[in-house]
Amino acid sequence: MSDLKTAVVTGGSKRVGRAVVERLATAGFKVLFTFNHGRAAAEELVSSLKQKRIDTVNAIELDLATPDAADRLGNIVRLALGDRVDVLVNNASLFLPDDTATGPTAQLQRKLFEVNAFAPALIMSELTPALTVANGCVINFLDLLAEKPWPKYSAYCASKAALKATTLAFARRLAPKVRVNGIAPGVIDWPADMPDADRTAYVKHVPLARAGTPTDAAEVVHWLATGAPYITGEVIKLDGGRSLT
Repeated sequence: MSDLKTAVVTGGSKRVGRAVVERLATAGFKVLFTFNHGRAAAEELVSSLKQKRIDTVNAIELDLATPDAADRLGNIVRLALGDRVDVLVNNASLFLPDDTATGPTAQLQRKLFEVNAFAPALIMSELTPALTVANGCVINFLDLLAEKPWPKYSAYCASKAALKATTLAFARRLAPKVRVNGIAPGVIDWPADMPDADRTAYVKHVPLARAGTPTDAAEVVHWLATGAPYITGEVIKLDGGRSLT
């Protein structure tokens, strides 16, 4: 068996997930990441890391909305990484507005909760034995909107609020062997369709005077994974101070 530390990252082919995979891989982790509808990006990421002589990263296609996703991931992890997981990063997420003027339909709520709340909880449960063997840690990506919800994104905000509660509950459940923390970003990488005027208006309310980047998020993940052995049950606001204003 390899003596490399191991990491599992959901939604690892693009944006924040990609930065997290790159950061952990360059830090010496053996990384298994999932993707959905992004095969080309996943293959490009693995290829780019191999060009840097990092061949410890593998990608698997997995739809987290399917009922058996956590079981399938657990089986793949055991085959690829063995009986220990040092780091689990639940990054995969759906960000969708409510689909009617009066609020979200039941179908949309189910879809958002399946991916944003239920899947991370089921994956944490599935990988608990491997995390326990490693005295590992879990890092869940939340959202500032779990505390300050946008009216037109009520279902999304509710799903992230549910994940926050789950994060705190698992921090108690898995202690003292496994640490569980959350990261609540503000804007981390601008949405492609966000107008320049809206970007400028947002930054005016950020004390650090800029939006965040995927690299910012990846550095916090790395620190929680490797440099914070006495921190659990915390949610770090990664927002440049936006929540203060």
